[in-house]
Amino acid sequence: MKRNVLMPNFAKRNGLVTIIAQDKNTREILMVAFTDEIGFLETMATGEAVYYSTSRGKRWRKGEESGNIQKVSQVLIDCDGDAVIYMVEQIGEGACHTSKRSCFYRSVLRPTTKMKGRLEIRVISVTRNIQV
Repeated sequence: MKRNVLMPNFAKRNGLVTIIAQDKNTREILMVAFTDEIGFLETMATGEAVYYSTSRGKRWRKGEESGNIQKVSQVLIDCDGDAVIYMVEQIGEGACHTSKRSCFYRSVLRPTTKMKGRLEIRVISVTRNIQV
């Protein structure tokens, strides 16, 4: 069966588009990743999320190692064609490589103390876990 597919603009960002994986029932954002054109078409053909790892320089099917698969039920594309939302059913432990359900389990602002109506803020480096 042939079907028409509205394609993202892969040329805009060196062959990649941003993918937001969102739980189809709860609407929770589970993760953000990239995919290339082949990964996008594979996702459309199989119904399972395929991403592109910029650090490893290769395509990967979500859950191929962990078993935490994402079944894609709907695909939304933004007005510029450079970002896509996969509405997914998350199967398994979670979407994050840390075994959390979502990759977004940390708050950027973690207030520690209120001092005279002002908020004291500690800046923590995500990559080195250093407090400044």
